[in-house]
Amino acid sequence: MKIKRVQLFPIATPRQTGIANQHVIVKLEAGDSHVGWGEMSDLSHVPMYQFDLPELERMLNELLRGKEARNLAKIEDDLIRFFPDEGHMYSRSGLVRQGVDLALHDLIARAAGAPVYDLLGGKLRDRMRVCYPIFRMRSVEEVAPNLERVEEKLAQGFDLIRVYVGANLEADELFLGQFTDRFRGRVEIKSLDFSNLLDWRRAAMALERFDELCDYMLVESGAPRNDIEGLAQLRSRTRRPISEHVLHIHHGWQLLSAGAVDILNVSPYLLGGLRACERMIALAEAARASVLIGTTQELNLGTAAVAHLAAAARILDYPGDNTGPHLYTDDVVKAPVQYEQSHLLTPEGPGLGLEVDETKLQTMTANAAWTFGVDLAGVLDRTAANRPSAERGPVK
Repeated sequence: MKIKRVQLFPIATPRQTGIANQHVIVKLEAGDSHVGWGEMSDLSHVPMYQFDLPELERMLNELLRGKEARNLAKIEDDLIRFFPDEGHMYSRSGLVRQGVDLALHDLIARAAGAPVYDLLGGKLRDRMRVCYPIFRMRSVEEVAPNLERVEEKLAQGFDLIRVYVGANLEADELFLGQFTDRFRGRVEIKSLDFSNLLDWRRAAMALERFDELCDYMLVESGAPRNDIEGLAQLRSRTRRPISEHVLHIHHGWQLLSAGAVDILNVSPYLLGGLRACERMIALAEAARASVLIGTTQELNLGTAAVAHLAAAARILDYPGDNTGPHLYTDDVVKAPVQYEQSHLLTPEGPGLGLEVDETKLQTMTANAAWTFGVDLAGVLDRTAANRPSAERGPVK
């Protein structure tokens, strides 16, 4: 089954928080009539550059046209050579590889009339527990709306959240204390996510205070990015498990060999697809470490891929973060992935188990627009420019 054509479709999808995120939908055509779909998820991050999509599409067609679609190993090897690991969060190279990898898995599985998890070795579970994100607060005025959002999501069946902390410790403490008073026994906190904002000493001091206010499962990104020694220092000073996003296979080995983490945060958007994630999960298994599946908040196609990865993963000890379809107000699929009581259900059916509405895709591509501007806090926090803290002027 030879690849005939690659097409890239830029879209922008609004979030419930008032911003819109950019994505690229990938369409692969092969054989006589076979099609596979993938996505390059959520490009609305720092660094603030975007693809030259016509040039990227041209290059991918030159690279992939005529290749045997089922030879995933060879195509992945070519992609890694042309789009190598960049060694930082939101790697554009990783997103290119992710989009092609997901589309290839969807294509091959659809042609075989099988779900993607069969390509990954079969299904160990049919669902993964996931959390809803509460985004970073830069003022105490943002506490009350976030508490109301927790109440709203609980009514929709989400009894697990992840809380971004570290920008305004007064607001963090107020939120966590009021959260415990209001939701104790009804909603759990999966993680307190520092997003690499604080050095390990300040993160450790913050955790001492947070421990008095609430219960939570784990700590994420509690030292500056790439400060592996600092993360190890934090791990030695807290009784909670420490997790960090893994940027590439050697980074995973560095984190584990330095004793810096208990949990590898594994994500297709960072590592470049499902095959790379499977290798990282195997590394964690060899090191007797734990795994959770992270997110940049994918659309439905990317979230479905994560569900298939979770179905086949040998190590999956903690809830994931994959609730993008509940964050976005629009998408390109005919029917979304399903959630049940804070669990992402694995789609059944051929490929990723979803169907793309191509008419809607064309409309969304035509209407795609950038909404972030140069509001750095908004880009980092995934929040709108009309948030309460923005009224005080730019965050320095």
